[in-house]
Amino acid sequence: MVELKPKKSIDDVGSLKGKKVLVRVDFNVPIENGEITNDLRIRAALPTIQKILSDGGSAILMSHLGRPEGPKYEGTPLNPSTPELKAESLLPVSARLEELLKKENPSCLPVLFAEDCLDAKSQVDSLAEGQVLLLENVRFYKNESSKKEEERLVMAKTLASYGDIFICDAFGTAHRNAATVTGIPSVMGQGAAGYLMAKEVEAFRQVLTDPPRPFCAIVGGSKVSDKILLLEQLMEKVNKLLIGGAMAYTFLKTEGKSIGKSFCQEGEILEVAKKLLEKAKEKGIEVLLPVDHVCHTAFEDTDSPLVTEDENIPDGYMALDIGPKTVKLYQDALDGCGAAIWNGPMGVFEKKTYSNGTFTIASTLGDLTEKNGMISIIGGGDSAAAAEVSGQAVRMSHVSTGGGASLELMEGKALPGIDALDDA
Repeated sequence: MVELKPKKSIDDVGSLKGKKVLVRVDFNVPIENGEITNDLRIRAALPTIQKILSDGGSAILMSHLGRPEGPKYEGTPLNPSTPELKAESLLPVSARLEELLKKENPSCLPVLFAEDCLDAKSQVDSLAEGQVLLLENVRFYKNESSKKEEERLVMAKTLASYGDIFICDAFGTAHRNAATVTGIPSVMGQGAAGYLMAKEVEAFRQVLTDPPRPFCAIVGGSKVSDKILLLEQLMEKVNKLLIGGAMAYTFLKTEGKSIGKSFCQEGEILEVAKKLLEKAKEKGIEVLLPVDHVCHTAFEDTDSPLVTEDENIPDGYMALDIGPKTVKLYQDALDGCGAAIWNGPMGVFEKKTYSNGTFTIASTLGDLTEKNGMISIIGGGDSAAAAEVSGQAVRMSHVSTGGGASLELMEGKALPGIDALDDA
């Protein structure tokens, strides 16, 4: 597993008074009909933004949204905000950000918005101390995510010319080699972590380096194939492993259990699952699989789901959540743990009928964190969404804002966006 070194933070870069601070944020938020449905990532960036403003600096924010297909930048701005790209504009984010900032400070200056991230020099020059400029979606240009470093650097050089200091607060994109993530610090010869990035690095460093014991991992989701590296790495660290979600049925099948028509990965993945269980046994890791299930004949809500008596799922039924016996088993396993890391839901929590397993695990982690001081880390993605929807996120030690980034970090991979920042 890659060693996570402490990085210089925004507190280590000297005075921000009169400085233009380039900040890579992750405002890749869900938007439906022009309305933001979850602003967690915007709220998570507020401490860094407010630090810059309160210290007399101005903040120039850069983010992506979605996966738009824009033109390539070769040194001349192209104003890529075509009607086809407008659906993934950051303009709604600008309005929400201003609303949040004014909630904290009613006298704050308006948030400016640049319709072309690579043609914003005049707006940058007009920025007042204590003001924010949000640049349009950086992925409107192909250079942002280009696999060619020279193309990324062409874009990075223009963006770097806007600011005096670079801060990265976008843990959610730290696993990407992008112009605004690794290119800008390369051009500027400097990069420091914002408060969110620093918090993410420290949270994962704490549990992946020297966690309080017993250390428990809760792993769910659909496919074993998506979590092979994660499980292999976690087995080098944890004392207990609780498996839920659809991936559990692949493991149960290797043990000869009936899984009905539940999702299961066949072929070589079955053999991989079997070897993972054998490896855990060799290492003395306590592995728990579901002992009962909440089932239905179709992938839909129902007022009368079938709850099995044991691990076996009847023919014609699919399991869509862990059952009450499993919930109790997993709660008991978590009780007394010093640390827990959670990646992947226990069932289809988006449907009310099958939300109990996931939401109860979230509640249990919150209880143990508050009452026992357990360190609870939620590894982004669906787990973070479940913690948020269930109202338990505020009770956790840390809820990651990066699904893919947190997964790669737990898989033992180096993250380019972290490596690009200056060591403390």
